[in-house]
Amino acid sequence: MTRFFQENKTEIFELDCEGNPFEMFESMRVYIERNGRSNNYLPPVKELNVEREKHLVDEEKDTKADKATTIAEKKKIEDDISTDLESLQDARVATIRTHMEDIKAQDKLNMRQFLMKQVIPVLTEGMIDVYKVGPTDPVDYLSDYIFRKSNELGKR
Repeated sequence: MTRFFQENKTEIFELDCEGNPFEMFESMRVYIERNGRSNNYLPPVKELNVEREKHLVDEEKDTKADKATTIAEKKKIEDDISTDLESLQDARVATIRTHMEDIKAQDKLNMRQFLMKQVIPVLTEGMIDVYKVGPTDPVDYLSDYIFRKSNELGKR
């Protein structure tokens, strides 16, 4: 193979591979730089450092902006949750006020009015239902009927 390159008038660099690695690389460097040092067409180190510094500053600004955005979004979510909880609390307070007013209204009624308004209608319906069904134990049937009706009224 060496003869081929010699015939074509191409310079050959022969290197003994069994020597010291440092000496081998130094020999290659000397061979390559025999006609002068090769030009490095990369930007100078100072320019690279300036670009790197700009990039780091931009990256830091972006990170701070992302962090601020994340904090603002979390604050908005927390405010929304707080507003929702406050509205639920207001609704509960309104329900409790209504219930307390109903209780106060019940206290103002005397016993006869209370029974006529709250107990007699359910008891009358139950007794009519007992008559229609005709169970073997009418009292037990009436108690079950009143219990069912109280659950229905409680759900309203």
